[in-house]
This record gives sequence, structure tokens and C-alpha cells, in this order.
Amino acid sequence: MKNLPLVSVVIPLYNYAKYIAAGLDSVFAQTYSPIEVIVIDDGSTDNSANVVRAYSKVRYFYQKNQGVAVARNMGITQTTGEFIAFLDADDLWEPDKLKIQMQYMLENPEIIITATKVLSFLEPDTRIPTWFKSERELGETNGIVLSAVVVRSRIFSQIGDFSPSFCPSEDTEWLCRVKDAQINLVTIPKPLTLRRLHGYNLTWQMISTASSRTLRIFRESLARKSLQGL
Repeated sequence: MKNLPLVSVVIPLYNYAKYIAAGLDSVFAQTYSPIEVIVIDDGSTDNSANVVRAYSKVRYFYQKNQGVAVARNMGITQTTGEFIAFLDADDLWEPDKLKIQMQYMLENPEIIITATKVLSFLEPDTRIPTWFKSERELGETNGIVLSAVVVRSRIFSQIGDFSPSFCPSEDTEWLCRVKDAQINLVTIPKPLTLRRLHGYNLTWQMISTASSRTLRIFRESLARKSLQGL
């Protein structure tokens, strides 16, 4: 395929110097081009900045710590591509991820958002919490993670940005708005996104408040549907 559209890759970063190089390497190993890579450093205090600045093709931005939703939104404002892909700084992509998703989206112009299947893996020497169920959390998992998602950039004018009032779960809340707007999300049935579990994942650290966040998302969804008469 010739004259392919630009894909902007947005990566929020906070104190993940240990992982960000592997994530960036997986982006630059993609068999799809052209891409632009935008890293928003959300106030890291480790060596993250030096690691990222070693990649000359990365557009690096630093902001005071304001949370991952604000970092993602900042990244969106810096994109110039017709398509936007998201990658968490500790996750990885298989080399053909963007190529497969973009081929599907170009062949199906009515599709605004796609994801891939996700393969979750455990970082060596990770301390396993008591609530962790390896048979459910590891391997090919169900559900959508933002690192697997590619969207047409115009979706944000319809759905809005990520809500800073959700931390974490800003991705779940945004995807709920996508669903409520009746936008079809197509999942490519291949595990092309690798989700790293290492014990410092924000969702792990804030597991105690997960139920309350989910309930709030559900309530806000019901309120939207009520206003829409659904």
C-alpha cells in the first residue's frame, strides 16, 4: 500500500525508565509506516527523560505530575496523524500490530476504533498479591486495554478527551462513552499487544478503589443514556 496515513503514537510516562526503552523499541520495530511517536512525561523523577531523549525520533514533552489522563490528553493535542494509537510505557507491541489494524481500518472506512487481543505476562521476580488469579490474569485475556487501541483522530471531537477525575480507570470510562455513543469497536482476533504485569501497575496499586470507580462509571453511563432517551 502506498501513501499510507500517518499514525501518531501517544505514550504517557511516569517513572518507568526501567520499561520505556523496550516499549519504544517495539514501536520503532513496527512494519507499518509512517508513524510519529509522542512521549508525555508526567513529572518523572527517575531516569525516564534521559532514556527517552536517546531516541532522536521521539517527540518528548515534560509536564508537572497531573495524572495519566492529563498526560494522554496532552499527547493528543500534539498529534498530527489521521490515526492515533496508544501505548502504556510498560507495555509492548508485536511488530505487525499497526500494520494489521491499519489494513483493516483502511479497508473498512466506517470503522472508527479497533483493538487487538492482549497477551498479559508477568515480569520476573514480581511479588504476587493475594487477590491475583493467575489463571484469569495471565495469557490471552478478555477485555480492552488502551495499549491495544487505534482510533481515527476525529473520535475525540465526538467522545471528548480522557477524564482526569478517574485515576486510574480513565481508559475504562472513556471506552464506556464510546460504547454509549454506539460506536462499534472491532477487535482484531490476534494477541498483538503485550501487557506487562510487574506489581507497580497503577491498577494494582489502586485495586482497593476499583469497585467504587466501576460503580461511578456505571452510574454516569446510566445518566447519559437517560438524557439520550435510550
